[in-house]
Amino acid sequence: MSNETRIVQKAALGSDTIQIGNQNNYYGITPEKASELAIKLFMDNFPKLQEDAKRVAKERAEELCKNIITNLEKQGKNDFSEFSDPDMQFILNKSQQEYARFGTDTLRELLCEIIINRINYNSDYYMKIILDEAVDVVKSLSVVHLNYLSLIFLCKQVKMSNINSIEALKDHCEYICSKLPVPDNIGNCVPFLNMLGLFTISLGNASQVYSKRYGLELEKVKEILPSMMYSIPGDYMLSPIGIVIAIINAQNKTDFSLDFKIWIKPI
Repeated sequence: MSNETRIVQKAALGSDTIQIGNQNNYYGITPEKASELAIKLFMDNFPKLQEDAKRVAKERAEELCKNIITNLEKQGKNDFSEFSDPDMQFILNKSQQEYARFGTDTLRELLCEIIINRINYNSDYYMKIILDEAVDVVKSLSVVHLNYLSLIFLCKQVKMSNINSIEALKDHCEYICSKLPVPDNIGNCVPFLNMLGLFTISLGNASQVYSKRYGLELEKVKEILPSMMYSIPGDYMLSPIGIVIAIINAQNKTDFSLDFKIWIKPI
């Protein structure tokens, strides 16, 4: 299977919505009941803490749960029965515990998107495994790690249908570098990201990849690439777990619409 593909519009996910006027008809578990289940599960399983720390942890767990449910409702979901499933409760509780510990906005946004996709892909066993692994990994990643993963993914694994000249490639690279900034020494984190299981072997640096993919002269590609693009490793691309994290981060920070299923195929 080729690792190069075109960007396509992401299809809407989630259950059908039945509406009468402005009234949502809920079937199965309501959002309120789902939230109640999730918070009770969290409080029953989180380590005992001093009172102030316990209060902060509960607030963070409630905040993450509220964000997840609100976004699912925006997608048109009206049955939250997944929240009563033991498998879903396990990974939701793990997400709440991670956010309760670290409490950063970036982690909350990532965990929210991962859990939403975990629910939407609930019948896809392979995607569930990948998303579960992503929950374990994201707490270890800083903002620059996330941006680096997105840069690698957009360079080495995505083909843009509107790039047909050196000028178009230059504009594209400048855009993604402006939205996904990383420091000059970001390449030093490659062993760390590899240790987390986010990489797989793939030869070719940024200039070589772009030259081959778009049929552009290599020397001209080298001339227009922003210096940041030279930090992209020549011997790695992203693993499925890395792809999921990179896509979520890229969609939060750029105007790209990316569908996991283009790059992640069931086995």
